[in-house]
Amino acid sequence: MGAKLIAAGRILEMSSMELLDRIDQELAANPALELSEDSVCPVCRCSLRGGVCLNCGLGRTDRPTAEAMVRYLSEPPLPRQRPEAAEEEPEDPYLRAESPVTLQEHLRMQVRAAMPAEDYGVADYLVANINDRGLLDCDAAEAARDVDVPLERVNSVLATIQGFEPAGVGARTPQEALLIQLRQLQEEDGKNDGCAERLIREHWHELAAHAYSKLARSLKVGLGDIEAAVEFIRSNLDPYPGRQFRVFWQHQLKNPEALQRADVIISRKVDEYVVEIVESSDFVLRISESFRELQRYVARRRRGWMSSDWKSAVDNLKRADWFIQSIKMRRRTLQAITEALVEKQRAFLDTGQEEKLQPLTQAKLASIVNKHESTVSRAVSDKFVLLPPPANRIVGFDYFFTPSLSVKSVISQLVQRESPYRPLTDRQICQILATRGFKVARRTVAKYRLALNIPSSEQRGRR
Repeated sequence: MGAKLIAAGRILEMSSMELLDRIDQELAANPALELSEDSVCPVCRCSLRGGVCLNCGLGRTDRPTAEAMVRYLSEPPLPRQRPEAAEEEPEDPYLRAESPVTLQEHLRMQVRAAMPAEDYGVADYLVANINDRGLLDCDAAEAARDVDVPLERVNSVLATIQGFEPAGVGARTPQEALLIQLRQLQEEDGKNDGCAERLIREHWHELAAHAYSKLARSLKVGLGDIEAAVEFIRSNLDPYPGRQFRVFWQHQLKNPEALQRADVIISRKVDEYVVEIVESSDFVLRISESFRELQRYVARRRRGWMSSDWKSAVDNLKRADWFIQSIKMRRRTLQAITEALVEKQRAFLDTGQEEKLQPLTQAKLASIVNKHESTVSRAVSDKFVLLPPPANRIVGFDYFFTPSLSVKSVISQLVQRESPYRPLTDRQICQILATRGFKVARRTVAKYRLALNIPSSEQRGRR
C-alpha cells in the first residue's frame, strides 16, 4: 500500500469527531484548502457585507485576479474593521465548578483530620494502595517493610482507615468489608442481624453459591430466616465499598454509548429510511480559488519564482485535492454500508426488538456492498449510529455484526423469566432454543451465558 492509500484508510477509520480535528489540522497546514463560506472574501478572507469586502473592497461577485492576490500577499493588509459588538455571552457556571474528589483524596482528607502527623506517611502509603473498589491491594507486612515501621503500627493505622467513610474501605477482602460494615451499623444505628453475621463469617462460600437450604440446616433456622438475612445483606452492605464513592458522571454511565456522538443518523420518513452521514452536514471543503489563481500566475511567470515555491504550490494543490477526495470516499463508503444494513435489518428497525436482528458478519456485508472486508472493517470501526423510533438510541456499528446477538437476547429473556427455585440449566436452554429454530450446542449456550454475565443455574437458584 502506498502512503496515500494508507492515509486514506486512516481517514476512513476516523469517527466524526476525529475527522473534524483532522480537518482543522489540514486547514491550518494547507493554504490551498478552505471551508466553503459564502460570506467570506475569497482574497483576504475577511467578512463581506452587502457583497463588498470590508477590508480590501473586492466585490462578492468579482473574480479575484492573480495580480490582486499577489498584491495582497506582498503588501501589509489594511486594518480590519471591527465587527459590531455582539452581546456579551453569559458566564458558564461550569467553568467555576469544583473538580470532583477521588476516593484517595477523600481518604487523605480524613487522615489529616483524624490522625497525628507522625502517622501521615503510613496512612498515605496504605491509601495509595486502596483500589477503586475500596479494597486494600497490599499486605500489612509489606507496607511495614516499605515504610520502615513496626507491623503493629501499620495495623493500628489500617484499623483507623477502616473506620472512615465509605464504610468498609480499606478491607482486604469483600468478606472483611461486609463484616466491618456490619460492626459499624451496630455501633451507629443499633442494626444487627446475628444470622447475617454468621452467614458472612462462617458460611461465606455457601452464601456465594446461594445454598439457602443447606445454610438453614447448618444454622438450624428456617429457610425464611436465611432469606431475610440475605435480603438484609443486600440492602445494607456492599462487598466493594469504593462503589459508594464515585464522581457524579460515573452514576450516569450505565450506557456509555448513549453519550457518544452519532456518526450516522437513520431517520424514518413515511415508509422509507433515510441515511445521513453527520460530517457531510457539518462542513463543505473546497480548494481555494484564490490559491488556484495564484498557482496559475506563478506557472505563467516561473522565472520570477524559486523552484521550491512552485513545487510547494503544486504539492499543496495535490494534497488538498487528495484530502477532499478521501473524505468523499469515506462518506460514500459509510452511506453504502449503512443503507445495506438498513435493508438487511429492516425488521429490527420497524419493531426495535433485538430478536428481529438478522445474523450478519462484516464479510457478508462486504459482499453485499461489493467492497473488501478490510474496507468495511475500517469504515465501521469505533463509529456509532442513531437509530429511529421505536429503538431510538445510539449503538455502535458492532451491534449489527454479532452473528449470535439474537440467540443471546433469547437466552437473556429466558433467564429473566425463569423460576428462582427451578432455574434453567444450559441443556434446558439449548432444548428451548432448538424449538425456536436456533441450533446451538450446550457448550455454545454456556459461552453465551458467560458473555452475558449470567451465573450458572446452581448459583442462580434458591435451594
